[in-house]
Amino acid sequence: MLLPGFALVLFRVAGLMVTAPLFAGSSIPAQLKIAFSFVVAAMLFPQIIPTLPAHLTLSVAVTGIFGEMLIGLIIGVTMSIVIMGVELAGMMIGQQAGIALASVVDPSSNAQSTVVGQVYMITTMFIFLTIGGHRMMMAALMDTFDVVPVLGFGLGEAHVELIADVITAAFILAIKLFSPVLIALMMTTLTLGFLSRTIPQLNILSIGFALRTMVAIGVASMALAASQDVIVEALLGALDRLRRAFELSPLDV
Repeated sequence: MLLPGFALVLFRVAGLMVTAPLFAGSSIPAQLKIAFSFVVAAMLFPQIIPTLPAHLTLSVAVTGIFGEMLIGLIIGVTMSIVIMGVELAGMMIGQQAGIALASVVDPSSNAQSTVVGQVYMITTMFIFLTIGGHRMMMAALMDTFDVVPVLGFGLGEAHVELIADVITAAFILAIKLFSPVLIALMMTTLTLGFLSRTIPQLNILSIGFALRTMVAIGVASMALAASQDVIVEALLGALDRLRRAFELSPLDV
């Protein structure tokens, strides 16, 4: 009973390691993720032993592995979506500013991203660490063992609504972060259009690209510095939705 029970606990923790911010990135070796999952599972297992089913066999554990892993996956994906929303805002800024061609490889997903998107994502990760988001995320995973016992998880409407709500919130967050730059670029375009009509001798094409880039970077820098509260609210909101979806106690911050 102990070995199958430990395997189920391990897969619940491993699900979080696969998708959670910080842990899911390819910059962390897979061996380290596996080792960390084993350590966390070993720390939790003594407290979970009394709640294990009486007749837990290896065959039963194999059938329940997916459900256990799905719990960790939901928690990790929920938090990753919020950070992806911030990165989306940076990518949109890069495209509108005309610097999207300067792309880099995102080490967390092995996908291409703009330089501005990477700056926004890294800043959000620092904020996530500063508010203790990684600890809150792990605490949510540990608390699920009190509410959802081993082999007791069933995907319900609340979990589907959780993902849908977080995706919606991530798009709203991206719009909030992108709006100041969009407004500034629109005003810049109108100004350049006015100048091209009043001063035909001025070569707008020669200065327009550089001016839009400078305006975008300047406004994006100020907007990002002033958006800390917005990003913190989005991260805490996702954690709160996550805890409510699993019927955990409210988030205490």
